Amino acid sequence: MLKRLALAALLVLALLEPGLAAQTGGFRILHIMSFNSPYRWTDGQLDGFRAGLGASLKPEIRIFQLDTKRQSSDEEKTLNAERARQLIDNWKPDLVYTSDDDAIELVVRHYANSNIPFVFSGVNRSAEDHGIEGAKNITGVLEREHIVESIHLLQTLKPGAKRIQVLSDNARYWPQVIGRIRSLAREHREFEIVGVDQPVAYADFQQQVLKNPNRADAYLILGNFNFKDDKGKDVPYPQLQRWLAENSQVPDISFWDDRMLHGTLAGVTVSAYEQGLEAGKLARAILVDKRSPASLPIRATTKGEPVISLARARALGIRPPSTQLLSSTVITTYIWNR
Repeated sequence: MLKRLALAALLVLALLEPGLAAQTGGFRILHIMSFNSPYRWTDGQLDGFRAGLGASLKPEIRIFQLDTKRQSSDEEKTLNAERARQLIDNWKPDLVYTSDDDAIELVVRHYANSNIPFVFSGVNRSAEDHGIEGAKNITGVLEREHIVESIHLLQTLKPGAKRIQVLSDNARYWPQVIGRIRSLAREHREFEIVGVDQPVAYADFQQQVLKNPNRADAYLILGNFNFKDDKGKDVPYPQLQRWLAENSQVPDISFWDDRMLHGTLAGVTVSAYEQGLEAGKLARAILVDKRSPASLPIRATTKGEPVISLARARALGIRPPSTQLLSSTVITTYIWNR
């Protein structure tokens, strides 16, 4: 009897095995990061992507880091992009997942309307601006900032803060973000943009922060990577963030939780995990459900989480309302003091 049951079980498994193989393995996915790992934003997207694929899907995932924030010259970007494209051509993945704008510009657009499906996340610029709108093989998740929500959070911490100065590096995807900020400022009278500055030199950034020539009530910090020191080298963003926290008495906000870990006062943050999660669901629909990328609309995620650096608030003499602390993620210490 036991032998017959065992044989029956083996027969069932044999019948199911082809279907299981199609559902749970055999796929090759290449993940091309615009930036590098470890980095909270990049790694959070990949974690979400794996979750979005589902536990039953166990593909082979290879990772390629374009590392454009640390290897930011045109020559370095071109070389790394060529290596990424060569890997695609040689390895022939079933799907390519990319994170952030640089991967779109340097890699994805070269494969528009090819037979390889691409899924992206963390992208600030529009598909039209990237030259991939309507491509039959590309879909993904746009990153949209919680601009008004972040300024309202600032105003609960610093009542009366209205005059906002935007400070950023000069990465190519920030003009669209700045355009969205300006557009919302025209619609919302509770705040105004008093200046937008994108210096190249780190020394110029420092001077702008310390002098505050536009008499801003708060700084909105966008890009914090591509500022050059006096030798033309990129200043590491943790160094910039620490200098800002230790030298500026002007409250600052941003849209990514990594910033609050590194001393920014507050922000309603874009969820890296949710960006990746939605991208993973799109990838699963393509690989398992055999949906075409063109049938899966490009969309933006909506989840925002308020995050407050209590360490920065104390340094600025700000006492956040207890109700706001209870509804926010609170960072109690600077990352360099841990």
